[in-house]
Amino acid sequence: MEKKIPTGEHSRCAKNLYIDDRSWLRTMPFFEHNRTKIHYVDVDKRADKLSGVSLVFVHGAGSSHLIWSLQIREFSETFRTIALDLSGHGKSENGVSEPSVEGDFTAEIVSLVKHLDLNDFILVGHSMGGGIVMSYALRANVPKPMALVLVDTSYELQLSKLRTGLIKETIDDRIYFFKHQVYEDYTESYQLKKLEDDIRISHPSIMARDMAACRDFSIADRVGEIDLPTFILVGEHDDIITPAMASQLEKKFQRADIAVVRNADHIPMVENAEEFNRLLREFVEWVVKNR
Repeated sequence: MEKKIPTGEHSRCAKNLYIDDRSWLRTMPFFEHNRTKIHYVDVDKRADKLSGVSLVFVHGAGSSHLIWSLQIREFSETFRTIALDLSGHGKSENGVSEPSVEGDFTAEIVSLVKHLDLNDFILVGHSMGGGIVMSYALRANVPKPMALVLVDTSYELQLSKLRTGLIKETIDDRIYFFKHQVYEDYTESYQLKKLEDDIRISHPSIMARDMAACRDFSIADRVGEIDLPTFILVGEHDDIITPAMASQLEKKFQRADIAVVRNADHIPMVENAEEFNRLLREFVEWVVKNR
């Protein structure tokens, strides 16, 4: 049963979903990349913090680390969990005016991995973040992840190919918000989706910049070079990256598996966090067992 948030509390509580105490004040540091301060959270509730695997979460267009709140809360008990705000998002400073997925954003992940001196880590990317994760895996001379998790993403993210799905998804979201507000059904899924929607409406330039970055992203001819265990997750009802598109992505990889998250759209880690987390945990534990 999903936890309900009292009326009026959803916007304030969204930022604290993954914490049970005020220890979060010590888990919100910054690092510097090309003279830009990049914010990230680093939550690890394990007794033994000197070994084990780290999960690094990368958000999508117009988003922030907060979209991974339900995963940070779930996985920080057994893994080190890290999620950043890409430049120009969340609490990070603005970087270059026209960033690219393969270049600027991916370089920020490289800096984060080096800043934290990560060795055994798994990259998890959503939508545009998935493009960044794949771009990282294609780079030479960077610490290699143990595996990739790609959530509702593709090897091509041009707006011209996704416009119809984006329109459908926007309409679905308006209906979703209306129903939940009418019944005062402020679940954790609702509050995270609403927070994300409010940010995008309040700061349209962020989304516009990200869409421009995605416009030039296409690695269809290179994605097959990635030789890492890869898990592709897609929402059953995603109109932006459909299950059929996710299946095409899977076929490009040397070693990949795919799962469809039931009763979810483009943000399955929020819309059906219970099933998403179960599938993610099964894959991560398999990777750890077979490393």
